[in-house]
Amino acid sequence: MGVRGLTTFIEKNAAVYLKPHELHDTNLVIDGDNLCVQLFKRSQKVGLALGGNYDAYYRTVVDFFDKLQLVNVVPYVLLDGGYESRKIAIVRYRMQQRILKMKGFHVPAINSATPQMLREVFVDAMRESGVAFMRCAFEADDEVAILARKLGCPVLSYDSDFYIHDVQYIPYVTLSSKVYRKVSDREGENFKVGIVERKQTKKARQRGDGVKYIAQCGDQDVVEGEGDVETYSYLDCCLYTIDNLTGPHDQLGKEMIPLFAVLLGNDYIERNVLRAFYEAISTGRVNRKINQQERRLKVILKWLQNHTFESATRAIIRHIKGEQKQQVYRQILTAIRGYNCEDCVALHYFGLQDQTAQETPLEDDEIEKDLQTRLGAIADGEETMETVDEASFLDSEEEEEEEEEEAASNEGQKEKSKDDQEDELSRHNSCDEEHDKDENDLVQEESDAEEIIMDGHEPLIGPELKRNKFTDRNWPDWFKRIYSAAQVPRFLADLIHSNLYINYPQIEDVKRQDSNRLSGPILRTVFAILKTSFKVKTTEFKYVTRRVPGTGVVNATVTDACLPAGVVYDPAKLPNVTILRKLFEAAGIEKCDELFETIRNVPSNLRLYFLAIIYWAKNCPDVNLAHVHALVVCILQLQIVDKALKSLNRNVDQFRQAHREYLEQQRQTSKTSEQSTGKPDVAFNRTLYNKLASGTSRASALLAYDHLIQHFSYKEEEVRGRRKMWIEAGTMHTLASFQSVCFNLYALTPLLGYPVENLRMHELYNTLFVYNVYEGMKNRADLGEYERTVIFRHSPTLYAAVCVMVRFVETYVPELKSRTVNAKTGRAAKRKEQSVAHVQPITVQPANDWDEGKKDESSESDDGEGFVDVNNKFSQLLLAG
Repeated sequence: MGVRGLTTFIEKNAAVYLKPHELHDTNLVIDGDNLCVQLFKRSQKVGLALGGNYDAYYRTVVDFFDKLQLVNVVPYVLLDGGYESRKIAIVRYRMQQRILKMKGFHVPAINSATPQMLREVFVDAMRESGVAFMRCAFEADDEVAILARKLGCPVLSYDSDFYIHDVQYIPYVTLSSKVYRKVSDREGENFKVGIVERKQTKKARQRGDGVKYIAQCGDQDVVEGEGDVETYSYLDCCLYTIDNLTGPHDQLGKEMIPLFAVLLGNDYIERNVLRAFYEAISTGRVNRKINQQERRLKVILKWLQNHTFESATRAIIRHIKGEQKQQVYRQILTAIRGYNCEDCVALHYFGLQDQTAQETPLEDDEIEKDLQTRLGAIADGEETMETVDEASFLDSEEEEEEEEEEAASNEGQKEKSKDDQEDELSRHNSCDEEHDKDENDLVQEESDAEEIIMDGHEPLIGPELKRNKFTDRNWPDWFKRIYSAAQVPRFLADLIHSNLYINYPQIEDVKRQDSNRLSGPILRTVFAILKTSFKVKTTEFKYVTRRVPGTGVVNATVTDACLPAGVVYDPAKLPNVTILRKLFEAAGIEKCDELFETIRNVPSNLRLYFLAIIYWAKNCPDVNLAHVHALVVCILQLQIVDKALKSLNRNVDQFRQAHREYLEQQRQTSKTSEQSTGKPDVAFNRTLYNKLASGTSRASALLAYDHLIQHFSYKEEEVRGRRKMWIEAGTMHTLASFQSVCFNLYALTPLLGYPVENLRMHELYNTLFVYNVYEGMKNRADLGEYERTVIFRHSPTLYAAVCVMVRFVETYVPELKSRTVNAKTGRAAKRKEQSVAHVQPITVQPANDWDEGKKDESSESDDGEGFVDVNNKFSQLLLAG
């Protein structure tokens, strides 16, 4: 959720609020979604994303949990679930910011966009690492804090919410990337510290081998293994507790923390709502050395020190406009609930024991009744608002001349005005340009009537607004099981609970319909399955997506979301392959029965992926053979070449420098070896793939990688004398539609009981790699010849595999052979988006929300040294000599 300005404030005063800490030999509760994003940022240093660096990201996550294991830390990861209705406005605002980033299609601006299946790869990496994790029904922050209190252990996150929770909090940015080893005597007066070399065997780590000692303290030398010597590995970090904020330094009682959080503002409450309150405690003198938000934070902190909880609450509410009192009151009540709730679902899910004293937590109604009683007992005399003298508690500074103070004051007023303008802009941006229906209409909830809180002759809290209760009590048990285990994406909670789908845009062309449109039939099937367990059958759900044309956000209605006629879904009778087969039949696959028969012979980890390729190629008219070739080459790179090399060096210069002599020697040897010149007449099955995996030599893999490694990095082009990175919008949009198909099939497969093994995207797909391979071959006259003579010139077995896999796709999408890449003319001619009759589009109301857009066409590319153009006899001279 986030508390505005608090992270910056703590970081600026880190010496006061953050204490050095050694993390080892403990449990650790992790804010999963936050860690997911932080590790994604770290993976950018290894390989840039461009919509999906899943292989690099997967290794980053596994590496992180390996470090925790080295220091004997047991992690428990909690993941966020669906969105509550109060969160929708901020979600829409963030969507709009992401759309604006994509508008110019500049690589640095869009590269920070999180890939669509990032969380699914994060879950796969945790399973591989043996980490305990659970997906919460809705936002996980409160559950994280409660579980940490129950276990008496720290929380790892980078969310300012945890600065105001009563937990031990480790900000992620303070956690070291290196593992340290400490050898110390019992008193801690003599010790030495070293860095653990992590590339070593487990036995070597236990012996202390591979440790480079970098510091020593004390007069006596300590030796590891002696009787009175303590040895352990740890991660260096900083630890924060609520006592750091409420202790002797600021003297703020713990019961005031919920009010402190509300007054600072968060994603659920806008600062302009509290403007009247801020003005009531406005300060006279302004310190130019700190910004507006930090001044506000310090003023609020000082003001709360002079109030009790009851007097502060009533004073706050009295200075809020009538129509907004309910909102602020609910925020206060929600904050109090978060601090009083001790019911921990995760504790039972993980099978853990509560390590704290058992106390009966108050129910929500009891908390609200207690709050109303406490507020009603306050005399009017206690509700005065005083102006705080900022000079009495802000950092001391020397007296300035009268003119300078006046200038500083004016500067502060301008900054405040700017701050308010930003709030106003944020508020307007979170609303749709066309005045869509109120966000509360998106989610219909059961609610209870509000009691009226009186303040003299005028109600403090009116009864006009209702309280939404977000629970999973109506979810079927079979769905709860797979959802808590994170076997399905989080968006299914929105579908089953709120009849809502939020389509976060990928890196795609904003001038065209959103890339998720192609997956409409799959999404409708997912929704129809989820609703089979409810008595009231609905076939419609809200669809929040980007506006076309433009950069706004629009609400649409998806209709006719139902299962095929005559098909029944029974969660007790799984797996169910019938629904999947019907989906492909409706998508226009003519040989559907044959496809589902032959797909059983394909390696289990590739079945769903090739079904996704066939579905996408059949129903997206922009897909051509070059796209399919690029995807297949990526499969071979990630599953065959990488595994044969066991070294994932993605730096071109480093790789070629390290293997220069060996590569040259192998090239000379391969010239005399027998190479395949034709396409093998074999079927794509497990036998072929097993031979490929076990029979590809390291030499063959190295020679192939020598060419393929360049596709893991950006290619700069000369534009008017400047070297510039840019990407082709049309290509990215087509690849985004492919990821959408994969994502929706990933969500559908667990609901059907896994008729095929689900996708492991880190072993299959890297957007930048696929993009570069496609751009390099899209205008080749003969793709097979280009692969045989350039990409896999010295790796005939890999070339043969490409031929077999591409032919498998062509069998069920024969029109691929006739599709060509349209080159731009001098006027950059555009063509209208083609429609496919046999694929039912997403039906929406109103219709003008989905105007058919125009498609940008791909530009020509002239790449690929040594290619033999079969249509140009003189190109043979390129290989002469």
